[in-house]
Amino acid sequence: MKTVLSILCLFVSFSTTLSAKEATVEIMKHGSKVDVTIDGKPFAIYNTSPDLPKPFFSPVRAADGTVITRSLVDPEDHPHHKGIWVAVDEVNEVDFWAEKGKIKNVGVEILKQYGNPAVMKVTNQWLGEDNKPIVTEKTVISIYADRLLTYNITFTAGAKPVVFEDTKEGLFGIRLPNGMREKEEGSVVDNKGTKGTKETWGKPTEWIDYYGPLKGKVYGVTLMDSPQNYKKSRYHVRNYGLFTISPFGDHAYTNKKEPADPKHLKAGGKLNLKYGLYIHSGDTEQGKVAAAYQQFLDVTKKKMVSKKLSAAPQKPAASSAKSNAEMKPVPETEAVSTSDCNCCPVQQPRRGLFRRLRFRR
Repeated sequence: MKTVLSILCLFVSFSTTLSAKEATVEIMKHGSKVDVTIDGKPFAIYNTSPDLPKPFFSPVRAADGTVITRSLVDPEDHPHHKGIWVAVDEVNEVDFWAEKGKIKNVGVEILKQYGNPAVMKVTNQWLGEDNKPIVTEKTVISIYADRLLTYNITFTAGAKPVVFEDTKEGLFGIRLPNGMREKEEGSVVDNKGTKGTKETWGKPTEWIDYYGPLKGKVYGVTLMDSPQNYKKSRYHVRNYGLFTISPFGDHAYTNKKEPADPKHLKAGGKLNLKYGLYIHSGDTEQGKVAAAYQQFLDVTKKKMVSKKLSAAPQKPAASSAKSNAEMKPVPETEAVSTSDCNCCPVQQPRRGLFRRLRFRR
């Protein structure tokens, strides 16, 4: 009898462990939105509407459903900080950061609809004043069940040479909601143990974790740099909740102590960058950020092959209807700019596209 009970307990334990490891992510396209669920529960929405100045993820949720991206409705400042996004200032003098130039989504290809990770490739054209792409961005986004997102970004120059100028306004990041911000009760720490936005801002390091309370619980977001990038990136991390990472800006991030280092691409030239974003509950230690960074290093070493990904098993269609019913879409209406933001008045005419603005934050 003891032997039978032991075998039964072992089976239950094994089944529980197997179930935890088989947590699954699903990606579903619905018009201009791409819904992402984890084990059937809403995780994020990728918004690609042509009416938007750029594509972005919003809302994005923690494991318990709490939204950890700032609301797009009536933002108190910087309305161009939308969810999780990719944009940068001064590409051939066009300011994509503050949405003076348009980043147009021209395709979303689901490489692996269901699994751990689920994977999609987005194609975005960064348009110039002539409405032709200065660069085309193709980004493979892998989404893991533990809420690690990896971005494999490839920029390809158009018919003319491209210059990514030295700027602090970029490239990949998130705007956190009030409450989590350092100016309230939030905290910031990097992999070396350095704490605070003032001490970590503009510094190259493996990762930075930004965590704080929301509705009585603590949540965190980690940004991660890849050693595979052409140079070390720096972090635009602010006490009001802005949190981004970029390789463009040695001069800007060091208060002009280091020389400017713009990135030049020949016509048709390419630039590849890899970054990670990890969403967790609890502080840095509780969220196991160091382990998530190791996971990021491990999975980005692998070369994803489209043919292998497309052969992955697909989830039955019934689950899509369930998760779609639970998904709450991001509001289509864009927020109106406030006097706190001097850098991006809403719906400015495109005749001002190439004007350089120097007072952004």
